[in-house]
Parts: sequence; structure tokens; C-alpha cells
Amino acid sequence: MRLLLDKLYGIVKAINIKQFIKFSVVGLINTAIFYATYYILLQFGFFYVVAITVGTLVGIINSYIWNKIYTFSTKKKSLRELCKFLLVYAVQYASNLFIVFICITFVEISPELAGLFAIGIGVFISYFGHKFWTFR
Repeated sequence: MRLLLDKLYGIVKAINIKQFIKFSVVGLINTAIFYATYYILLQFGFFYVVAITVGTLVGIINSYIWNKIYTFSTKKKSLRELCKFLLVYAVQYASNLFIVFICITFVEISPELAGLFAIGIGVFISYFGHKFWTFR
């Protein structure tokens, strides 16, 4: 248990507050873009899997540009960095889809509300994935 607490303390200590605030601002914009796309597609009758996929892709494009330039200030152009970025979002996408599926199927809440629940988990996956792996 002590080892786990030490690891968690190390992670919390490694968080750069200014950088996390920037990430959060970009994340709020991404979230608004994702959810607006998701919601609009649902209103046009698209299946929630399609709506999540399109919303995620639109959010990824916005996120890569702003996090690379504004949040993590990386200047290098690297295919490897882009692949890492996409992989972090693939994990986030899979978790979003899983959470939405569980919420709709077992908890029986609306797809609109389920999408909001999934966003919370995605924030942590993307921040830690990008900070410690993609843009380190």
C-alpha cells in the first residue's frame, strides 16, 4: 500500500499546474467541440457509435494542434509523436465507447447523458498519456 501511495504522490508532484490549466482550457474547448458534434449527429438520427467516432475525430484534430503548440510547446515535427498522440486517443475512444455502452445498456440512461459521463474518464487518460508519453 505504501508503494502505491508513493507512486500516486510522485504523479501528483509531477503535474505542472500551469500546464495542467492550459491542458484543461484546451480540453474544455475539445469537450465542447466533441459534445456539440456528438449531440448534433444524434439529433440527425445517427447511431451513437457513429456520433462518438465523428466527435472524437473532430476533437483529436483540434486537440493535437492546440496541445502541441499551446499546452506542451513542442516544436519538433515527428511522425512518432503523432502516432503516440493518436494511440492515446485510441485508448480514450475505446474507454468512451465502453462507458457509453455500459451506461446506455445497463444503467439505462440517455445517450446524451452517457456521453457526459465518458468525458470525465477521458480527461485523465489524455492528460497523463500526453504528458508522460506523447509530449514528454
